[in-house]
Amino acid sequence: MSLNLLNGNNEALELLDWFQLTDDMSSLSHFEVTKSRLTSPPHFKSSDFIQRDLDRLDLFLQNFDDFSILFNSRLRMLPDNGEFFSLIPDLFKGKFFEAKELNFFALLIEAYIQNYASFSDLVFEKDFQLKGDISQKMKRLFVNPLREFVDFSGNASYERHPVLKKLYAEVLSLEADLRITIQKASKNELYSSRMQMENYDIINDRYVLAIRSDSYNSELGPIVSRSQSGMTLFVEPFEVREKGNRRIFLLSEIEATILRLTIELSKVIHSFSEESKSISEWVLELDWLNTKATYSLKLGLTKPTLTDQFYFEINGLFHPLIKNPVRNNLFLDRSHKGLIISGPNTGGKTVALKSLCLSVLFVHLGLFVPASSAEICPVQDLFYFSHDHQNLSEGLSSFASEAKYYLELLQILGKKNLIVIDEIFNSTSSEEASALAIAFLEEVHNRSSSKIIISTHHQVLKTFMHARGDYVSAHVGFDFETNRPTYKLIIGEPGSSLAFKIFDNLSEKFGLKTQISAIAKTLLDEKHITYESLLQELSQKKIDLDKLLANNRNLQIELKNQKASMEGILFLEREKILNDYTKKIRSYFDQAETLLAEVKKGEVTNRRSLTNEIGTILSGLNKETPNKIVNFDVDQKYSHFRPISFDDVQMNMSVFSVNIKKNVKVVQLNPRRKEIQIQHGALSVWVTTDSLRWPSGVKPTTPNVRINVERTVKGDIEIDCRGMRLDEFQKSCELAIDEVFNGEIPFVTIIHGHGNGVLKNWLRNYLKKEYKELHFENIEGNDGCTKITFPT
Repeated sequence: MSLNLLNGNNEALELLDWFQLTDDMSSLSHFEVTKSRLTSPPHFKSSDFIQRDLDRLDLFLQNFDDFSILFNSRLRMLPDNGEFFSLIPDLFKGKFFEAKELNFFALLIEAYIQNYASFSDLVFEKDFQLKGDISQKMKRLFVNPLREFVDFSGNASYERHPVLKKLYAEVLSLEADLRITIQKASKNELYSSRMQMENYDIINDRYVLAIRSDSYNSELGPIVSRSQSGMTLFVEPFEVREKGNRRIFLLSEIEATILRLTIELSKVIHSFSEESKSISEWVLELDWLNTKATYSLKLGLTKPTLTDQFYFEINGLFHPLIKNPVRNNLFLDRSHKGLIISGPNTGGKTVALKSLCLSVLFVHLGLFVPASSAEICPVQDLFYFSHDHQNLSEGLSSFASEAKYYLELLQILGKKNLIVIDEIFNSTSSEEASALAIAFLEEVHNRSSSKIIISTHHQVLKTFMHARGDYVSAHVGFDFETNRPTYKLIIGEPGSSLAFKIFDNLSEKFGLKTQISAIAKTLLDEKHITYESLLQELSQKKIDLDKLLANNRNLQIELKNQKASMEGILFLEREKILNDYTKKIRSYFDQAETLLAEVKKGEVTNRRSLTNEIGTILSGLNKETPNKIVNFDVDQKYSHFRPISFDDVQMNMSVFSVNIKKNVKVVQLNPRRKEIQIQHGALSVWVTTDSLRWPSGVKPTTPNVRINVERTVKGDIEIDCRGMRLDEFQKSCELAIDEVFNGEIPFVTIIHGHGNGVLKNWLRNYLKKEYKELHFENIEGNDGCTKITFPT
């Protein structure tokens, strides 16, 4: 028996629950070929081959929703029977196929033509791409002729083939005539009095009547068959015999025609043997990928990183068959020869060892691993030994059988071996077991570059290996408050087996109060008790520290959630205030619109009343206008910089920015808004002179004399400009638009007349060029006026 898990060691695979896993996986497959591929033992694959498979699976998962739907809705329509795929080798042997077998090849070709482009994002598709127009040639020469007499289920369909259609039509006509003729004959006195049954029957393709044997004579017709008792004879009346012979002849002609057609199409498909093989491999590869992708998503598997260096670093490792598993971190670096795990029974040692072995096996399947992240060396030789090796058939005890396995292992070691041993030498005395184990590990390392991971309860072994330093020590935790294992793997120190503690807990559980543990402790060496107690104390402190760290992490997450919640509340409050403000402003605009409409209709005749209404609206708008607060605080260290006015600023000059606290360059001016675009390196912003100063060492220019001009606001919100000259129209419009821009009136409606006149064209071009901030629209169907306002 092979000991290598990657060379068919089914016994060890059973111990790893491997076949239960592959059964779960194969239930997701469609084709029997894929299922059998999974149930076969895994084999070693090179790193390049594994990486190719992992990349294909990763690409499939990135578009899983699309690819899986395509596969399940289209390619699952192909027959799943493995016998059909076994026909592929027969293509190269020149076998002549039946109609159902030819239909399988046709279904493959049709699936390829219809779906290949849909999977084009998969990089590996090019490995299965047929050259040129070969697929269309296969359809023209093979699929189309086959579909003339074979439907998609593989059954003969005669209606489309010219020869078969004619033959089949005659058969149908004959059968209808035969039914009428034999029914008439059954009512004839010659037959009716002698019939055993009323209805006719068809035996050996002959239309017959059931006649009592004691009333038969040759005038009734030839005997086709007899009942088992001999009391009934099945007789073919002479009236139907000739038609029956014709029908049988036509049926044989149909069979001969189909045989001839299948032979011809078999020769055609023989010429496309390589292409048919490639298409079948493409279909099976998609099923293989869909199976692995579905399983990976189902269990939350992760793409591993392959390494040529001989080490393993796995975070969040778990066993795929355990529900709600405890995840563990497992590290075995290049500088250490192995990992030794100790701790109490049922604490998770065996699960950790199995999970690692399964991860390596998954990698060789091109499958993701049960972990959060993983760096794995894909070893060629993987060995797993469980703690029960008793072999009654060979008359070997557990210890003798285990020793036999280890001696066989020494004979077959490769260059790089990963050896996993669950409870090494547990069937003999602890001192002898520890000594043998240490010597055995030394022999393995002398013969090969192996990594060894073992679990043990032997104190001498775990103490010796921890002290030597070339093995990483680890143990599984135990919570003394709950008296239950934590199933957490703790790297760095060996752990106590806690035999006395577990025994006392079980005694209490069964209601037995004994002194067994106390007496047992007196029988042990005091140093042994002290060492185990120290390990137990260290393990508990480690658990307490982990709990504290977990609580801190939870508290940090809770605080982050509270912060996010407060930010959400602030956002909602802001939105509420903004919505209320928008509603108020919209209300004032609606009032203004209503008032304007009433004025247009002549419903408002009192000028004083109109003025009061307008004043109320403007007053409300002014109340809702937010106060602009300008911060005039300037750092004391920049107080000696003198203010600069907008008129003193020129293009490309250098000024000092209080915000940036550096000299900046002026790149653009906006006289209407009194804004300046400054630049410092890649930074370019618009600012006002409030944040600018004269640069240090630059003498300010002599102030210009300013003349204040008092401006009178006209305040018209509707101007009728029909009949004006262009220059008069321009002045009226510029004044009104300026009042809207400065916020002195909420809007203005300019009536210029419809059509493509000069006034309207000038007005809209002027607005687009000079007042991009304003919004204008036509408010009448004939485009005779333009309403100008700020966008809401």
